[in-house]
Amino acid sequence: MGAAVFLAPPGFRLPTVATLSLVVFGLVPLVGLLPSSWFGIHSTWREMLRESWGIPVASTISPDPRASFESWLVVAAGVVWLWTCLGQKISDDGRRWCLYTLAAGGALVAAASWIDKSMHPFSWWPQDAYGGSFGPFANRNHTSSLNAISCILCAAATYDTYRRKSYLGWIFAVLFFLPLGAIFMNTSRGGLLIFFAGMVAWITTAAMKQGFFRKVVVGVAILLAVFSVALVSTGKLGERLRSLVKEEKVSVLTSSMRIDLARETLSLMVERPWIGRGFDTFSTIFPIVSDLDVSDVRFLHPESDVLLLVFEGGLLALVPCGLLLVWLLNSSGPWKKGGGEQKSHERSARRWRQTAAIGAGMALVHSIFDVPNHGVAYGMHTALLLGLAIRPRRLKTATGGLEQVCFRSAGVGIIALGIMWLGIASARWSPNLPTTVPVLREQAVGETQQGRYREALALVDRAIWLAPLNYELYYFRAQLLLQLRQRPERALLDFGRSRTLEPHYASTCFEEGDYWLPFAPEMAIIPWRECLRRHPRESSALNGAYDGMLSRTGLYPELRPPLWAMADSPEMQIIFLKATERGAEWEAYLAKFLAEHAKLEMLEPEQLQIFFKLWHDKGDPVALVKWMLEHPRLMAYGWRVVAQTYAREGRYKEAVLLAAKYLKRPDRPATSRAIDLVRLEKAFVFNPTDARPGIELFYAQRAAGDASAAKATAEKVVALPESPAYMKLELASIYADLLEMRRAWELMEQVMLTNPEG
Repeated sequence: MGAAVFLAPPGFRLPTVATLSLVVFGLVPLVGLLPSSWFGIHSTWREMLRESWGIPVASTISPDPRASFESWLVVAAGVVWLWTCLGQKISDDGRRWCLYTLAAGGALVAAASWIDKSMHPFSWWPQDAYGGSFGPFANRNHTSSLNAISCILCAAATYDTYRRKSYLGWIFAVLFFLPLGAIFMNTSRGGLLIFFAGMVAWITTAAMKQGFFRKVVVGVAILLAVFSVALVSTGKLGERLRSLVKEEKVSVLTSSMRIDLARETLSLMVERPWIGRGFDTFSTIFPIVSDLDVSDVRFLHPESDVLLLVFEGGLLALVPCGLLLVWLLNSSGPWKKGGGEQKSHERSARRWRQTAAIGAGMALVHSIFDVPNHGVAYGMHTALLLGLAIRPRRLKTATGGLEQVCFRSAGVGIIALGIMWLGIASARWSPNLPTTVPVLREQAVGETQQGRYREALALVDRAIWLAPLNYELYYFRAQLLLQLRQRPERALLDFGRSRTLEPHYASTCFEEGDYWLPFAPEMAIIPWRECLRRHPRESSALNGAYDGMLSRTGLYPELRPPLWAMADSPEMQIIFLKATERGAEWEAYLAKFLAEHAKLEMLEPEQLQIFFKLWHDKGDPVALVKWMLEHPRLMAYGWRVVAQTYAREGRYKEAVLLAAKYLKRPDRPATSRAIDLVRLEKAFVFNPTDARPGIELFYAQRAAGDASAAKATAEKVVALPESPAYMKLELASIYADLLEMRRAWELMEQVMLTNPEG
């Protein structure tokens, strides 16, 4: 970027509105470095962090001025780059070859993504922990968006070279399928939607000269064709599209969460509508000031470039961006045909400007629903497309020598920034900037793995000094303090700071408790209680976390009583009972459970069945039967365990009678008494593998009062693989009539196991 600005500074001045917009936006991040007292800002959470936890929070508008300052360096470089792109007044041939290069480069990035994904030993882009990364960006939506724009550019290049009868047309036609295939290989539905919209817009504005109906038909045909191929594909994208068509609950919940996040971000923006809260502070401030209670997700951004800009910079940042966008819309776009452009080369130039405008427009539309242009690389791409979309006649006045010197100096400054960040990334230089923090943390992890905890602690201390609002650093330092066998109170203080800076996310609280166990087990209760508090009541996440806590207390029985005290619902208490050992522990907590729920009115039917089964498996069966007989109202939920207890004691008759009372009798076919037994016997003899004639014969024999023959027939039918379940109950009833109670119970127990709800 710096080299391009130095070698090719803007050759023409921008209009006043564009110039002022860029200057104002380039200075907005510095507003966060001003004292908050100048604007009458008083935040109670800052005082709480300073006084209660000893966390140094700056008195500037931005609570993390170092982060805002470094963000200003990035913004300034981006503004210079955008200014340079807009002020080039590129020739028609220059614009064409520049877009050729972007098209081929986008295809090259897609090909590199394929290679990176399939050849892990040669991977050159970082992979996430789950192996889901694809392409140069950590967010797959950004990669797919870039691929979609590359498809549009490749299509335009193919069309242009075809009209010029150039051999390059075949090359670009092949290159078109590289980013398209990457979209299919990736799992981003957003990238596919951007591809749809961009291709339809390009076809209907740049590729086809006239015929509105024809444009619509072609656009819809392309949309349906690509969507159909994606829908029937067997890859992950096809699965995600099918889930979207089916309107799964996950998609609904995700959309709802995005809406809630946007609403909460806007409500916080209203508190400071003009100056915002400081650049590069969303991920650290939002959890503290937000009331959005989501325990299983930590928000790094509001899923929108626009919302992120408003939150961090306020209207002071949004207004100049809006004015600049209005000027860009008036200076480019498919609707601007210009005057007198009738020649072939002029139409070709207009098509290329329209193509660039469509590509940039897709990137800006994506910014409404995601944060692609907050990334430097993606933002550079968008800025270049915006510069290529400008009509030359909108730039009239050439820049002077002083302006050229200023921009060349800015280019040198950008090169210096690049060298600095390259030095930070390679761990060769560590200035006092927030980008040094990840490097320091990585070095500290390396020291920890080698057992050098004091060296790691020194690195983490410096990282905290550079980023005092990073909750992960306090968590890491607390772990190191425990490894160094420092007083538990010191580690507890840092763990508390971490929980305070991230007051909603529950996973770190669970992990903190897990980490305490080998050092001071009693301390684990503090973060675990906070973990349960953060999860919604009666949620699967809450019950799962509580179950995980119980599973880790095998070696720490002293944690059982406080964990029982934290079980504030019958469902959690049943989870606790599942984790108890047979014997004294079970009896003790069973007594507590029954004392709190004497008549079990608060339990759901499913919970009642689980509770009685636990009692049967872990407790005293005699006491269970006695309790059930004292509470006949609940026999409908616990009859199974009572019947099994009877059978275990050899009381098969009582077990059979109880099971026959509550076990649902499956539907059975109606049979006529006026039937020929001989004919039915022959039918079953000639079709011994067909259950239907055997069933008819069985009911006929029973109707005739021949229990022995009916039993023999039923035994043969039950042995068949396709025998219906009700035949086992019918055979059990015959055994009961013949006083063969044990065999009757065995069949009834089989039905109970295959029909748990019966």
